[in-house]
Amino acid sequence: MASFSNFLSQVADSVISSGSGLNTGCKLVLSCAGDSITFPVAPPTFEVSNTYNNRTVNVNNLGDINMLGKRGLTTIKFSSFFPAQAYDDIVNDVPDSPYTYVDKINSFAQKSQPCQLVISNTKINLNVTIDSFDYSEKDGTSDVYFSISLREYRYVLPNSNKLNNTTGLGSRVAEEQKEKVINWYPGMDLMDVAAQSVGQFFPIDEQDAKQLSVFKTLVKTKNLKVGSILHVTKQSIQIDDKTKINF
Repeated sequence: MASFSNFLSQVADSVISSGSGLNTGCKLVLSCAGDSITFPVAPPTFEVSNTYNNRTVNVNNLGDINMLGKRGLTTIKFSSFFPAQAYDDIVNDVPDSPYTYVDKINSFAQKSQPCQLVISNTKINLNVTIDSFDYSEKDGTSDVYFSISLREYRYVLPNSNKLNNTTGLGSRVAEEQKEKVINWYPGMDLMDVAAQSVGQFFPIDEQDAKQLSVFKTLVKTKNLKVGSILHVTKQSIQIDDKTKINF
């Protein structure tokens, strides 16, 4: 039981104390294909890794030089647990069955669609894939401990139909997608919503202008608020099946 008590102590410190760990009241939400889960216990910490693919090249008469590369994909890892019962100051209400969360995360990983991770009160708001998800039971409590690793998913659309001069190949194109469902969770702002609305429907060189245009339109929309569900296509955004905004 010692390891379980230590883990609970760490989680309590992160949730209750404003001086360390994740911010008080923060929520971690993972969504996919219009469905979502909110992790019932915020992890004590999370780890974000960014790579930039710099490399060393040896040049005659100069020796080694450092060549700047392009950024790699962001990865996010964290561990916590799905409680089977309430715990004072951590989980006050009896939560859903731990395996309800386990089954849903496994279903997200097998949908052949990217997910979205939002951590409120942080800058984390990314389209991601689930690279690994490990879970186990300990201490005879029926709580399920887990570790999850997520990798950024970047939508890429061609700037033009021209072939690459070096490879002779066309640009990589993202999957054909007719509609995207966006859930506006706490911690997201209107610019986040605008960015997600245009991210996989327009070429890279058009996205900044489209994003600003969509942002300005959303600011003026009366029915849009946190909790809204947006159905986005290349032509329009429909809010909660009522208000429609044309691009």
